[in-house]
Amino acid sequence: MNSFQRKALPAALIALGLSACGGGGGSTVAGVDNGPSQGISGSGATTSGTIDAFGSIFVNGVEFETDDADIIVDGRSGSEDDLGIGMVVLVKGTVNDDGITGNATRVIFDDEVEGPVSAIQPGQDNDAKLLTILGIDVIVERTGTVFEDVTFDNLAVDDVVEVSGFPEGGNNLRATRVEKKSVFVPGQTEVEVKGQVQNLSASQFNLGDFIVDYSSADLTEVSGSSLSEGQGVE
Repeated sequence: MNSFQRKALPAALIALGLSACGGGGGSTVAGVDNGPSQGISGSGATTSGTIDAFGSIFVNGVEFETDDADIIVDGRSGSEDDLGIGMVVLVKGTVNDDGITGNATRVIFDDEVEGPVSAIQPGQDNDAKLLTILGIDVIVERTGTVFEDVTFDNLAVDDVVEVSGFPEGGNNLRATRVEKKSVFVPGQTEVEVKGQVQNLSASQFNLGDFIVDYSSADLTEVSGSSLSEGQGVE
């Protein structure tokens, strides 16, 4: 495994639309509480994992039919065409007695971070890189990460990418999928980042390396339409 030393970023002021993130081992997407995540079995259980193949979708070794499933992508209603290999999804449904097929009633994808690459640090063997995206350390691997509209070799500073993956210790995120969306334009490009509200005041708070001005933000998806110290937000 490659080791990286994180480069500190200066704090920046950003304005965001906000929604609450689920806590306590569950998840909340577009205001819908999906309950605790667990290995799926029987009726009404859920599983979380990467999409490994299609026809319908394969997650954690189970092929889920999605013909009658509600598919939610980044908080919006979607279809199977909006899903991709390497996306980390939450699947609700049932598994058949064979243990390898089942039926999904809901499939939810929500990226971990979307924003511009501000720094790239190669690993010693050039098979991994550390990207800095909105203050998050994102580890990408030549063979372990799925790339869409970009490659491991031509990733560049100011590429705006959507990242799906699994948080690790500290500030690290190990990417399972990276999709290039655009090139960064200051003051115009939309970004998305998750974290906990810190140093909350009447108009702003800290979110990791950033100072967020929420004086004009839409808080309708936040419980009680108000923020609290330590709350998880997106």
